Amino acid sequence: MPITKKQRSPGFEVDGRVSIALDALDDAQKQALGGVLSDRDHFIASTASGRNVTTISKNNQFYALRAPGGLRIIYSKVGDDIVVMDVMRQATLDRYGSRKTATA
Repeated sequence: MPITKKQRSPGFEVDGRVSIALDALDDAQKQALGGVLSDRDHFIASTASGRNVTTISKNNQFYALRAPGGLRIIYSKVGDDIVVMDVMRQATLDRYGSRKTATA
């Protein structure tokens, strides 16, 4: 699924940086994600099971959708609008998610 700078449909946007992440994946992973990222309806169907979605921010509406091969689709939701921001491995999400912010 080729993704240009920003792929849009009403209420659904896939940011261009997702294409960079997809370039690093093998063909089977790209194909598995392609169905989910193809349009808003497929994406919403993928998030229907709450077991596949994890909240990754306490202050903002950022979520990680579980995908095949240990991948996570990072997205935000504001009202009915969905923006897919990135695709990463769970290990990467764990690494950055475990960082503690230093106080001055």
